[in-house]
Amino acid sequence: MTTEAPREPKIKLTNLTPGYLGDIGPEEFLEGMEFTDLDLAEVDSTQATYLDCSLSRVNFGAAEDPVDLTGARFSGSKIEDSRADTWTMPRGSFIHTVISGTRIGAGVFHDSVWEKTTFNNCRISYLNLRGAKLTDVEFRDCVIDEIDLDRAKVNRVSFPGSTVGVLQCEQATLGNVDLRGLQPHKISGVHSLRGATIDETQLMLFADLFAHELGISVE
Repeated sequence: MTTEAPREPKIKLTNLTPGYLGDIGPEEFLEGMEFTDLDLAEVDSTQATYLDCSLSRVNFGAAEDPVDLTGARFSGSKIEDSRADTWTMPRGSFIHTVISGTRIGAGVFHDSVWEKTTFNNCRISYLNLRGAKLTDVEFRDCVIDEIDLDRAKVNRVSFPGSTVGVLQCEQATLGNVDLRGLQPHKISGVHSLRGATIDETQLMLFADLFAHELGISVE
């Protein structure tokens, strides 16, 4: 059986209008706007919608000045060369969205919905996707220290050219999740890996991790 690859996001950004901090507010609907060099800590963006927008060099949350993006929605948009010590966006969504060249310390995205979303060349220390629903998501050429997929529903997700240090997937539901090429040093929730694809080399490399997780002694 062939593992299905994620379907690519479709983004068409034309004739964008310059956007400013004053345009952003709670539950605001923002369409066809271009935001550059902004610090979202200066505004309330909870439950805001960004439709067909471009965001570059944006601060999504500093350690000393956190940003609350709870319930925010990004659709048909791209985010480039941005940063966040902590990106707090639980119960939000990325739909047909591309995030590239962005550094995230902790990504708090639990209970979110991601569909047809691509992360390119991003550096992420901790990615909290507990209880999230991911469909057609690709992490390409990314470095992720830890990804937490506990209780998540994950379908058609891949990690080409990426590295993951710790993979957590307790009680997750996986389908067409392509883990080939990854070499995590810790896997939690081996029993939930049904629906994932690995290669023969990984099977040998993961043997000790699987045995430890399942309480099997190898002597």
